[in-house]
Amino acid sequence: MTAPLTLTRPQASAPPRRPSTPVPTAQSPRRASRQVRAQDIADDRARIAATATSLAVACLEVLSGVRRSETIARWVEPELLAKIDHRCQLRAEVAPQRATVPGARTVRPGTAHVCQISPEIAEVTVIVAAANRVRAVAVRLELLTTRWTLTALQTM
Repeated sequence: MTAPLTLTRPQASAPPRRPSTPVPTAQSPRRASRQVRAQDIADDRARIAATATSLAVACLEVLSGVRRSETIARWVEPELLAKIDHRCQLRAEVAPQRATVPGARTVRPGTAHVCQISPEIAEVTVIVAAANRVRAVAVRLELLTTRWTLTALQTM
């Protein structure tokens, strides 16, 4: 069963970035500017975490044989995708194919912790639960033009 990978931008659950009420006079403009930047950073981290979580789950589904690697090709660096394909081929030779229930999720996402190294590079650890174990997946995302691209993947 292969389902297309759908990455969506999470809707901000926080208040809008710019306050609709004027900044009180007792607060300095510099402090207000810091608050707006802090909100922007929080929004960026939430988007990065959502992207990393979706990609981590999709990659584990590819590695387990549930999803085809072509479904993640748009978001994964070509060299990394070739490594994932090679690992899938090795797994297919060694491990028998397991029957899966259509529409059933084989991997459930958990929490994600973002470490933004620079504005264009982020490293994220995602906790995921498979049928018989819980594992951590470390991913490195790089911002290429307007889209985050997966450039490194480590499963533990």
